[in-house]
Amino acid sequence: MSFLIISISIIQIVVGQNKPSTPVYRAPIDIPISLSGTFGELRSNHFHSGIDIRTANKTGHKVFAIEDGYVSRIAVSPGGFGKALYIDHPDGHTSVYAHLQQFATEIATYVKQQQYKSESFEVNLYLEKDAIQVKKGQIVAFSGNSGSSEGPHLHFEIRDTKSQEIMNPLQFGFTVKDKIRPVISRLVLYPIGDNSFANNSNKRSIIGVSGTGEKEKPMQPTVIEASGEIAFGISTSDQLDGVPNTNGVYTISLRVDNQEVYTFEADRFSFDETRYINSLIDYDFFMAYKSRVIRTEIDPLNELSMYQKVINKGILKVETGKTYQAEFVVKDYQGNTCHLPFTVKGVKSKVVNETKTDTTRTKIITEKAFEIKQNNYFVQFGPGCFYRDQLLSFGSKPGKGFLSQIIHVGQDNIPVHQRYKIGIKPGNEKISKNKLLIVNIEKGKNPTAMGGNWENGFVVASVRNLGDFALLADTIKPQIKPMNFVKGGQVNALKRLQLEIKDELSGISTYRGTLNGQWILMDFDAKNNLLTYDFDERLKKGINKLVVKVTDKCENSAVFSTELKN
Repeated sequence: MSFLIISISIIQIVVGQNKPSTPVYRAPIDIPISLSGTFGELRSNHFHSGIDIRTANKTGHKVFAIEDGYVSRIAVSPGGFGKALYIDHPDGHTSVYAHLQQFATEIATYVKQQQYKSESFEVNLYLEKDAIQVKKGQIVAFSGNSGSSEGPHLHFEIRDTKSQEIMNPLQFGFTVKDKIRPVISRLVLYPIGDNSFANNSNKRSIIGVSGTGEKEKPMQPTVIEASGEIAFGISTSDQLDGVPNTNGVYTISLRVDNQEVYTFEADRFSFDETRYINSLIDYDFFMAYKSRVIRTEIDPLNELSMYQKVINKGILKVETGKTYQAEFVVKDYQGNTCHLPFTVKGVKSKVVNETKTDTTRTKIITEKAFEIKQNNYFVQFGPGCFYRDQLLSFGSKPGKGFLSQIIHVGQDNIPVHQRYKIGIKPGNEKISKNKLLIVNIEKGKNPTAMGGNWENGFVVASVRNLGDFALLADTIKPQIKPMNFVKGGQVNALKRLQLEIKDELSGISTYRGTLNGQWILMDFDAKNNLLTYDFDERLKKGINKLVVKVTDKCENSAVFSTELKN
């Protein structure tokens, strides 16, 4: 047989295989369910935690409770889920409705009371069981585009209430039209170690895939010659009926000589494992080409529960003289299936190792802590920062336009799982300590602020990516600009005030609006840099004084003040 048969090498995870008995839930929205995002879909640094229901590019659709229950949590944030509602149900599930435009009246009244009580737009409220009860089919909210949403839709989740693990909502009988098979666009070969090769190379090898429908096939070569240990990968996607976008798939299996040796299934996962996506995929390929390849090889510190069965860590041991019939099988949730059969022939190695040992890099044992400290910087990795041992380069060089040297920490094509600590010493410039921050430098992009606090002569930040870093100072106050009114103007024909607030480097930390000296609720849409005050009883007839103060993360503040005539 092809895969090493060692008892400890077989991982059998049953989470997601034992499907729950399907409750009778109603749909959360009264339009046909069409998806712009599927459960477990591959996103930046995370798996998609629900389904995204299309709302015809409109906001304001009624959102319904899918079952009797009570509101257990309400969260309001400028980013992330935006306005989100959580309902606990008697069967042990929690339904989640996110990126909402607004809540239904009773819920909205409660939220507004709490926001005024805390004088904060951003709230995270946990409610007692009898505070707000709802019935199946009751309107609880209206769909929107709040938070980090990139367009109007309803993000919908079902969670296990006790564990808070997210479950694939399609398990629960929601109808989605889909008769289209997934597609596989590329096959990738990964020789493992210096003594393995595939396609006359011991480096990653990419093979195009042709055909659509049930059976696809790799382009040249039709028979893959290999030796030693080989892992595999594919790029795959799915499309639903009547929608232009592509989505993630439900299951990916690899069979070798009719034995299932690898299966991934997007049925259930927890939030604390979502970043394992960077180990599931070929992260180096993604950083280079912005396209994802799902790998069969399981890294030593990858604890993702969506692997259903893996033999020998997803690696095939190819023996000379043997031929292996392999096949990837990809399915969507409706059972539409795509097959990619291919042949691997074991031959004697014919290539010289192409990988040169880099003596300039430092080996990081990922299960151990590591620290490097120089006069002008330090880096501290805790155990578990990476999914496997890594060779990283470190160094510093002069940086034009920065307030420190540019500090090089590893290579940005290596994923980081746990945050690590970096400290950078500033140059001789006399700048207030609270104005300094660490920035990440990427070619062709503006520096990205990573934050920073002053500690023993260093500016220190906790970061989650490798690359080049340096210090900058943010001494410029944020910008505040009225959008739909003018200073000192009439506002009696308006229903709301809107102001644009921006900060070019460190980012906005706080904002506060007052009307006639009293705090007012201003909705902050971070992605559009927009503050909105919906007129209420706090706007009086006659002259009203509006003051808005905005402070960035380096303590620079701007104040906008005007009189409003109502």
